[in-house]
Amino acid sequence: MNRSTVQSQDVFVRWFEDETFYSLCCRQHKFLGNMKTSDTLNWLFSRHQGTITHDFPRNLGTLTSQAPSAWGDSTSIIRGHTILPLFFPFQSDQQIPELVQSAETAQSGAIKYHLGLLSGRFGAEHPLKACTACMVTDPAIHGVAYWHLSHQYPGVALCPIHGLVLRESTANSQWPGRFRFALPSEDILAPETATMSSAAIHDALQRLGKGVLDLASYAMSRRFNPMIVRSVYQNALTRLWITGPDRMHIVTSFSEYASLLQTYAPLNSLPTTTQSADAFLKHLTRNPRGHYHPLKHLTLITWLFGRLESFIEAYDRLEGLLQPPARPITQQEAPLTVTAAIMSNELSGEKAFRKPENLKLETRNAVLERLKNGDCADSISDKLGISVCTINRLLCSGPTVPKLGTEPLQQMALREHRSKWHDTVLAHPGANAKSIRLEIPSIYAWLYRNDRVWLLAQTRDLRKGRCGKSSSMGPQLSTTSGHWPEQSSH
Repeated sequence: MNRSTVQSQDVFVRWFEDETFYSLCCRQHKFLGNMKTSDTLNWLFSRHQGTITHDFPRNLGTLTSQAPSAWGDSTSIIRGHTILPLFFPFQSDQQIPELVQSAETAQSGAIKYHLGLLSGRFGAEHPLKACTACMVTDPAIHGVAYWHLSHQYPGVALCPIHGLVLRESTANSQWPGRFRFALPSEDILAPETATMSSAAIHDALQRLGKGVLDLASYAMSRRFNPMIVRSVYQNALTRLWITGPDRMHIVTSFSEYASLLQTYAPLNSLPTTTQSADAFLKHLTRNPRGHYHPLKHLTLITWLFGRLESFIEAYDRLEGLLQPPARPITQQEAPLTVTAAIMSNELSGEKAFRKPENLKLETRNAVLERLKNGDCADSISDKLGISVCTINRLLCSGPTVPKLGTEPLQQMALREHRSKWHDTVLAHPGANAKSIRLEIPSIYAWLYRNDRVWLLAQTRDLRKGRCGKSSSMGPQLSTTSGHWPEQSSH
């Protein structure tokens, strides 16, 4: 039967749910009964050049003329049946057309080059993966096991349906160097790895995997500005640092989270020590020099926010503050500055912004009573209808405030004064210790009396210029050295 006769018949297989383009081609190859891979490639593509790849699409622009009506056009294939869109949200709008064009030609290597994967730390290879439970249920439902798209994304180590560790395929891996069409089977899957050692590892992998799949679902509708992303990270880390027991405890917490993921490819480059974790955090909170691999972002996002949606909510709030107003606004209506917004409760969505006010004696006593009980400033602000700034001013009033010796109050006051210090440092990038002290003399004096060791550590960092342009994270993430290098294009 010649090619034109075959194409005139309805011989195109149809999509299964959550199926990759490579899997569809595998099933088409099996349906045609071809012995040689090249025969199916010649049948699929009008201008076949070499081969296709299982991870990124290739040659989509040369699919035989009957394919679009059965499978959809190249755009719909890229969007719904390849892992490529996962890389779109953290890329620029100008980069996306180049990636799509590469997918429509025979230059699959160009995609990996544009994404920076060839020299990146997460690797350019994306081995096929399968769930053994899906391999049992798929034949019962569809008559054959197939490659699920949700399994193929880098960073997804567990089946989102069954929770089992995915097994990698030995077919079409880098080293054999010979492409072939192969559907999931025990014959081509690598042996099962050892049983997962802890529930913590399972939870961490599940959290990251959900973040990957959520990001893929936003792929065609969202683009994240790297400068806003950096500010969102800075804000979340600063708040965590202020409310946490100490800075190194938080860095250690991140390194422990990354260590849970690190043993699973392609996450092997994630930091496992406090020093490397600190460098990782600095890398993502400095002025961005390019577009980083989505797994790098998602590791930090899932640790900081727990889920991608919370990160997007914080991103949208900050982006809204940066948008120009639709009409001229009065001074009373003017929004917070970006720096102030980063540290404000309005940005975090906790409450509407309140102006500082003079306290009546009755309200002042009520504030002091709640402070004695260890209530935080946010809680007092909500219950009494006054601003956090007013509470901070009361705390800074020195001798006029009775000595409140309770431990909860001391910790709360410590956090509030550190917060004010960080707020001022962020508002004056590049300023030295003397300049910051002149901006907030009462805060400086309080910290000098009550938290001198911490304050001196912060001023030493300022004298080294670490809150300037070279490290826009601020001094709170600048006490250890090291870097986590990565190519600027990714």
